[in-house]
This record gives sequence, structure tokens and C-alpha cells, in this order.
Amino acid sequence: MTNDLNTTFTFLNGRTVDRIGYGAMRLTGQPRNFGPYADWQGGIELLRRARDLGVSHIDTARAYGPHDNERLIADALVDDDGSYGEMFIASKGGVEKSATSISRDTSAETMKRHLDESLDNLRTDKIDLYYVHAPDGITPISESVAALEEMRQTGKIDMIGLSNVSRSQVEEALRVAPIAAVQNRYSPADARDEALEDMIDWLNDQGIAFVPHGPLGANPMKQGAAVNPSDALRTLLARAPNVLVIPGTTTIAHLEDNAAALAA
Repeated sequence: MTNDLNTTFTFLNGRTVDRIGYGAMRLTGQPRNFGPYADWQGGIELLRRARDLGVSHIDTARAYGPHDNERLIADALVDDDGSYGEMFIASKGGVEKSATSISRDTSAETMKRHLDESLDNLRTDKIDLYYVHAPDGITPISESVAALEEMRQTGKIDMIGLSNVSRSQVEEALRVAPIAAVQNRYSPADARDEALEDMIDWLNDQGIAFVPHGPLGANPMKQGAAVNPSDALRTLLARAPNVLVIPGTTTIAHLEDNAAALAA
């Protein structure tokens, strides 16, 4: 995608990524984002079409499926040489999912295991950005981040992110390792949260990307958007230069419509 709003963001380690990406969560079994995507080949075609449109930032998680979403991305985007080329892949660990329940475990042991499973699923030896998906309420965020920092030092990930966190948790994590991105719920359809607004500005001052999940106001367990996609994307991109937007869709038509609306 090329337009006046689709600028890039440069992380503190010098890596640059387009501010508009693609959130792949919906390419899983429905409802509840559990199991493999019913139209596997259709999912491959959609991801490749996103790449053709210039989308280079793909967001996924081990919990999506679980495993299946990462495996679909690998089937779609791993090149003949075994790499993702210029694609930027972000994933997450620390959430367990079954057909009936979702639980969190961000202990050091689990974070390392989930990362290794994500590497296998994505068929790569390094993931660009790996998030703590959601703190479990028991494990200090510093412990979870220390485990990922150990993995970063061994070359398994390039950058560490945090999702569903408070500013105080980000500050605690920063005492352990560099944090590249924070992914929290944020949408023009949601009620204004002054603490979150302040956090976005603070993250911008720190050089940390803010990546809204649910940017179109959707329920993560249901299909559909609460706001017009092109309007929401423009609003979010105008919010602050550190805001990266990764909407998701399951249709090539919607993907192309969004691209056309933003390019207009």
C-alpha cells in the first residue's frame, strides 16, 4: 500500500516496518479462533494477496488455533529459499487455548517453550517480534521478559513486545530488556480511556511502537467490525507516529477495499 498515511516506523534497534500491517487471527477455525482455518488454500491466497498489496507486517500468535495460524502463515509466505524475504513477522506466547477455555501462563519455562513452538510452526529460526501475549497475574512481567531476553540473546527473536499490559508493567519490563512494541486494545469505537491515551504518548516518547488490537472495534470472538475500516485506519494513523495498525479480514475483497480506500 502506498499513500500519505502509510509511513514507516523505525524501532530503537534500527529495524523499520510499515505502519499498516495485517492481523491474521481470523484465519483460524470459527467460532472462538480455535482449530485450523476451514478454507486453508483461501487463507494462503489472502495472505499472498496482502503481500502483493505491499503489506509486510503480519501479526499472529501461538494461541491462534493454537498453532494453526502460524502454520498457515508459513505455508503462505515462506519463500523457496526457506525465508520470509522482506516480510516482518510478529507472534506471541503465554496463552493456552482449548476448544472450551483460554488460560494464561507466562512463566519463564512456558515462554521459552511457546517461543520454540512458534519457531517450529513458522518454519523459521528467528522471529522478528515476539510478545508476552497477556500477563498471567502470577508471574512478574520481569520474569517473562527475562526469558525472552535470554532467547533474544541466543538469536531466536529480534525484538520483544508486550500485550495487554499497563504502563507500570512496561516500566518494570524495561528494567530487564529493551521493549520494542506494546499491543493493547484500542479502537475509535471504544470509550476513551485517558490512562491509555497518556500511555500511547509516553510510549511514543520512549520510541516504543503502540500496536492496537481490535482496531476496528470487533469482538475477538466474533466476526465483524464496529467501525468503517478506512475511517478507523486513518484515525489511528493520525493519532501518533508510533501507532502501527494491523486490521484483519478473511476476504480478499475486503483487503483490497481497505487498500483502495487508504490509497484514495
